[in-house]
Amino acid sequence: MLRIGIIGAGIGGLSAALALRQAGFEVDVFEQAVELTDVGGGINMGPNAVRVLRRLGLGPGLDRDGVRPLTTHQRRWQDGRTLQKAPLNPLCEELYGAPHLTIHRRDLLAVIASGLPGERVHLNHRLAGFADRGDSVEAWFENGTRISVDVLVGADGIHSTVQSQLFGDEAPVFAGCVAYRGLVPVGRIADLDLELGNQSWLGPGGHFVHYFVSRGRLLNFVGWTEHDTWNREDWTDRAATDRALA
Repeated sequence: MLRIGIIGAGIGGLSAALALRQAGFEVDVFEQAVELTDVGGGINMGPNAVRVLRRLGLGPGLDRDGVRPLTTHQRRWQDGRTLQKAPLNPLCEELYGAPHLTIHRRDLLAVIASGLPGERVHLNHRLAGFADRGDSVEAWFENGTRISVDVLVGADGIHSTVQSQLFGDEAPVFAGCVAYRGLVPVGRIADLDLELGNQSWLGPGGHFVHYFVSRGRLLNFVGWTEHDTWNREDWTDRAATDRALA
């Protein structure tokens, strides 16, 4: 039985761990954070992704915490005129065998983590380095822990220690866009009478998207706009309200 160590307990790392474990491998996940955090916002999951997670036994959790939008609706930014509108659910299930879901990243992470034994996810383990020993890989962490595995998987994000050691440091390339995102309790926007769907408002140099997450209790919104300067890549950077409104 191959022993596999996965660095990073995000969506990718936990999903890989669950899939490999179900395939019969011995898998441990090592995460630098002291807890699985709830940073991030809403996620649109197409039927292909939902179908894979269902195969991993996560269907009930997705159905509990996700929202099934009825439509996808693109509007003109100036006057709200419909540019395109198409059905999503239940048509997606009929066509592709799984629904389209919108879900909070925190909820998705918790659903995937629920499929793994708690003792297989090791928190507060920041990778310091690793070495190929020929028939195994040795890895060591800042807290003093050392492990020996047959395969080491790097799923440690945009600032990956694994990638850096293998291929050298490489700074992210700014794509020219910045996203302002947030979550609003639905009670505060009840007067808007929003449809249960994904809505996009399209304009020159930017667009605005909103949809429901967290069993319909929260509205996730994202405003994309073009910028000519780099903003630090971080889920938790706070934006000035006046700049986001502009």
